[in-house]
Amino acid sequence: MEPKELSEQLKKPTGKNGLEVARALNESNQGLYDLAFKLLELKPNQNILEIGFGNGKHFSQYIQKEPELTLTGVDYSADMCEEAKASNTTLIDEDKLTIQCAETSALPFSNDEFDVIIAHNVIYFLNPPEPHLQEIKRVLKPGGLFLIGHRPRHSIEHLEFTRHHFVLYEADELVELMKTNGFMIADQHSNSYQKSAVDGTSFQVTDACLLVKKKTPSSTTDKGV
Repeated sequence: MEPKELSEQLKKPTGKNGLEVARALNESNQGLYDLAFKLLELKPNQNILEIGFGNGKHFSQYIQKEPELTLTGVDYSADMCEEAKASNTTLIDEDKLTIQCAETSALPFSNDEFDVIIAHNVIYFLNPPEPHLQEIKRVLKPGGLFLIGHRPRHSIEHLEFTRHHFVLYEADELVELMKTNGFMIADQHSNSYQKSAVDGTSFQVTDACLLVKKKTPSSTTDKGV
C-alpha cells in the first residue's frame, strides 16, 4: 500500500484495505489500551465513549476490566461501524454497547452524558481540532475524563505515511492544546519500545496517554504535570 493511501486508510478505514489496516491496528494499538487502562480507574455504572474505535475488537477489554460499564462507540467510517457491530453482537444484545456512525465535530449525544471519553490515534486527524474538542467537552460530564492516546511527533514523523493527513504533536503541545480548549491536565504517561509499523517498517515507538478533565464551575486553576 502506498504511503498516501495508508494514511487515508488510517484516517478513515474503508473497503477491503481498510479492514486489513484495522486488523493490523488491533495489535499496533494494544500498548495504548494497556497504558490507558493503567491510567483510568474504571468504575461500575460509568458511561464510557470511545471515539475512532476501528473494527471494535477492543471493546471486550473494557468489560473485562469492569463488567458494569455502559459503552458507546463513535466512528465516521461506515465500514468500521458495521465491522464493530458484527464483532460485538453479544455486548450489543446485552445492552452493554451501542455503536454510532457520526462525525466527532457533531456528536449525536446530550450535554454532560459521559463519565469518560477515550480516543486513541485520533487527535492527528481532528483538523482544525477546536470544533471536535468543543463537542467532546460538551458531551463530557463536569469533572469527566478525556483520555488521548497518541504517538508524539518525534516517535513517528520519520514514517512516510505521516506526511499525509496527520497533524503531529509533542506532549507539551498537546497539553497546551487541551488547556486552551477548557480542559484541566490530570495525568500523563508514556512507554517506548521497538515495533513494526503497519507498512512493515521497524522503529522505536512511544505510546503516550494524556488524561485531561473537563472543568467544573468551581475549577479555578489547572493542575500541572
